[in-house]
Amino acid sequence: MSNIRREPFFTVPIFYIDVENSKEINHKLLNDILQWKKEDEKGTKRSNNYGWHSQSDMHLRDEFEDIKNVINDKLNSISLIEEYSLETDLVIEEMWANVSPKYAYNSYHFHPHYLWSGVYYIQCPPNCGMIKFEDKKWNKWRPIYEKEQSQRQPHQWERVNYEPIEGRAIFFPSCIGHEVEQNLTDVEGQDGYRISISFNSSQIKKEK
Repeated sequence: MSNIRREPFFTVPIFYIDVENSKEINHKLLNDILQWKKEDEKGTKRSNNYGWHSQSDMHLRDEFEDIKNVINDKLNSISLIEEYSLETDLVIEEMWANVSPKYAYNSYHFHPHYLWSGVYYIQCPPNCGMIKFEDKKWNKWRPIYEKEQSQRQPHQWERVNYEPIEGRAIFFPSCIGHEVEQNLTDVEGQDGYRISISFNSSQIKKEK
């Protein structure tokens, strides 16, 4: 037993950051997103259930230029930390808004064809639903452990949950499956909406 050596390869990083000046940023985003929802009440259907999902061209709309730049800046930091080629950039290729009233949720899904995805939280009333990441590679052959997940080593975990926090951005590999719990807040009206921005990014070569 003492001669056994373990090397934990293929770990999955998840990044998060609390954005500076988020209260000011979020006040404007809240108004602009609710106005967009008013203009396009139908939205589109993806993983969203009972919630509004905007079109995915948010990063091309002038009113959302500032938050696009903030997210692209954080993606650039991830690129440096992960030591990606200095001849490339991580940039947003899709971005959309999510407005989730009470009982709305997002089904389990992942984002194919992209490298990094993420979510930025604008409004998060109490008990509005966590984002849940789950590694299903073991499927029905999942190991049975002696300890509960909270007492295990991180590479043995099957799932990780994050509470939504206003002004926080979470970045994760696009291939990782995830879902969002139901919004079960008791806050009434628009103040009870969970409002966020989601995005997909790709690695592209810098222009010379």
